[in-house]
Amino acid sequence: TLVISEVAIGMVLLVAAGEADSAYVGELLAHAGDGQVHLDHVRTPDEALARLRQAACDLLLCDYKPGDGTILRFVYRLRQSGSHVPVSCLSDHVNPARVAEAIQAGASDWVQVSALNALSFSRIIRYTIDMYCKERQRQKAEDMVRKLWRAVEQSADLVVVTDRAGVIEYVNPSFEALTGYSREEAVGRTPRILKSGNHPAEYYQQLWQTVIAGQVFRGVMMNRKKNGDTFFVEKTVTPLRDPDGKITRFISNDHDMTERRRLESQLQQTQRMDAIGRLAGGVAH
Repeated sequence: TLVISEVAIGMVLLVAAGEADSAYVGELLAHAGDGQVHLDHVRTPDEALARLRQAACDLLLCDYKPGDGTILRFVYRLRQSGSHVPVSCLSDHVNPARVAEAIQAGASDWVQVSALNALSFSRIIRYTIDMYCKERQRQKAEDMVRKLWRAVEQSADLVVVTDRAGVIEYVNPSFEALTGYSREEAVGRTPRILKSGNHPAEYYQQLWQTVIAGQVFRGVMMNRKKNGDTFFVEKTVTPLRDPDGKITRFISNDHDMTERRRLESQLQQTQRMDAIGRLAGGVAH
């Protein structure tokens, strides 16, 4: 097995019409992989798809003929099916336009067959797999960003992202639903649009001094909606840093506790009334 960039290459599938191509590539692979790489050969893209449904391969080599779009369509179908196996197109005709089409379809590399020998073929395989690994890492990073984005967008808590000066850059749908401010109304302004006037200036100063110093602020805050109604939140403001450790943004996560505060107030009121009732009953006796 040929190990490249932590990827083990044991099975290579060649898609080529001629037996001579298979023999030539097999000889090169035997030298490049020290005899540990197995070559499988099919003649058409349809046969390749059928073979891939039966068994996985580590690298696809596709013979490309000028003017033949079947290989490009095959690579595109392969990517559409969700397969990420690296693909190299083999051709003696290196046309920049065709190379661009192949890369756009999902190929990892384009190889000029006449320039191949055992050493160059080994380098080409390494390059193809390295490019494949980098692409997979990029896709994984993009998938993670999309997952995080969906989590924030669907969060029941209010999420607000501001720049370092405190200007709002993003609010999630829960913010819009609770506060009454649309994303367009909030972006470009500051969280002061929610200021209720029920906290002293020192409270907001403490919040700002805490986060600008790089620490997380936690507290309970009464805010005001667009329509004037007030609501309570458990607020957490976290500084966001760039790779150099410099604070670039702040993310605020607010959990609505208005209903909980209302129930607590009702309970306290009930307890007070019960206490008064018991006191009045004791005096009467």
